[in-house]
Amino acid sequence: MKSFQSLLMFFLFWRQTIAHATNNIIHDDSSVLYSSSITGLLKLLEMEQNFMENMKAYTNKMAEKVRNLQAFIDSADYGVKQSLEDREKYVANPLNAFSLMRRTHQDLPKWHNYSQQYVGMEELYALEEILAKAPDEKDMEYSLQEMHRLEKIYDLEATDLARGRLQNKQYDIKLTVRDCVVLGEHKLQEGDYKRASMWFRMAIKHEPEENAEIINNILGDPRNRLNMQYADSMIIFGMIKSNPLLTLQEAKEISHGALNISSQEDVKALIKELLNQTDEEIVREMNVNKSAPTDYELGCRDRYSKRNNLVCSYNFNQTEFLRIAPLKQEVINVDPYIIIYHKVLSNDEIAKLKLDLENNPIKKRILQRITDMTGYRFPLTDDLKVSDHVPSSSDKPLHKFVDANQTGTLIFFLDSVEQGGATVFPKLKVSIFPQKGSCLFWYNESPDPRIEALECPVLQGNKWVITKQMHTKIVQ
Repeated sequence: MKSFQSLLMFFLFWRQTIAHATNNIIHDDSSVLYSSSITGLLKLLEMEQNFMENMKAYTNKMAEKVRNLQAFIDSADYGVKQSLEDREKYVANPLNAFSLMRRTHQDLPKWHNYSQQYVGMEELYALEEILAKAPDEKDMEYSLQEMHRLEKIYDLEATDLARGRLQNKQYDIKLTVRDCVVLGEHKLQEGDYKRASMWFRMAIKHEPEENAEIINNILGDPRNRLNMQYADSMIIFGMIKSNPLLTLQEAKEISHGALNISSQEDVKALIKELLNQTDEEIVREMNVNKSAPTDYELGCRDRYSKRNNLVCSYNFNQTEFLRIAPLKQEVINVDPYIIIYHKVLSNDEIAKLKLDLENNPIKKRILQRITDMTGYRFPLTDDLKVSDHVPSSSDKPLHKFVDANQTGTLIFFLDSVEQGGATVFPKLKVSIFPQKGSCLFWYNESPDPRIEALECPVLQGNKWVITKQMHTKIVQ
């Protein structure tokens, strides 16, 4: 079987020959409401559920009106009045004549009035109020960027993601054809033609959804441009990969020019040949000589070499309290100093912290626990930051050295994360994955670039954390 590069080059240059003959083708976050947190996404899920409940109530009222009108239609028996003779016989009877007069005088206007009455107005107004709070373009763009980062950081393929597979774990999820198309179009905007082509491929291979014709009449048919989008992204990717000296703009012009003079049958033939390859075959061919992952990406994928010289012990010397209840600690790195304290928060404490930290009596207890771990005391008003994380919008450092008073950073993990979500020190080749109830602590007494910590996106699970920046200005 031909490789996709050979196939695309054959198609492309065959079309280029025609193009030369015709001489007319080739020519020269603060506003993100939902996507940034689990809390925001829960609100979005509640919004969708409220929308569906109101829609159900509206359709029920519409169905009731249809049933009532159908009852009126069924109440009139016209079966015996099909011929002129039957109709004359019917109206000749004085009882029928009277009933006909009364019905047309009294009943018909009322049924007409009922047919014009609006139903479900309360639900329609509720739908408008819900939609007024729906995600805007910035929310959508943020979500698309996060998906792009997930794919790149974890080296995820559309062939797996479209079927609900994250790394080596299968979930009961299947992206819709519209999901695949929108992701493919975003990859085109990002200039990632490899990933764009694979999302378009999965959209083309997607089985038709139930009631697809009805849904497409309302939402539009996402398949209208799929073949051209798939062919275009594959040709551009294949050209750039086979000819590194070719600029992206040149590749786009050549591809667009060739496709513009191609018939639908030509494009369909190309698509058919591409789809004859298995997903595994085409993924393997497209990933030949791909760029090596960065240290940050390796850390997120848990690909650092395992350390065998880690030290676990109990801390019972820092304060008087620790002599009674020592803390279990694990030294991750000595220079610079990185340590994990295990089981420093109970499940009950974690549940209360998630509700409200600012007005929570546990805050005093947490500050005391920090003192027990580090030896530093803090005022009760000292800032503790609680956040619930979804994939981070950037890989900016969790902490940067600001002034000489800063001595350390603490992160309390309120959840264990099923997949992803590590805190990575790329220059040290250290990855720390969240463990519920534990606390990560590292010293940064000088602007040491090795201590730069980055967050990895969460693939599955919640990442609630409490963060604290430590300073040498302490309270006795």
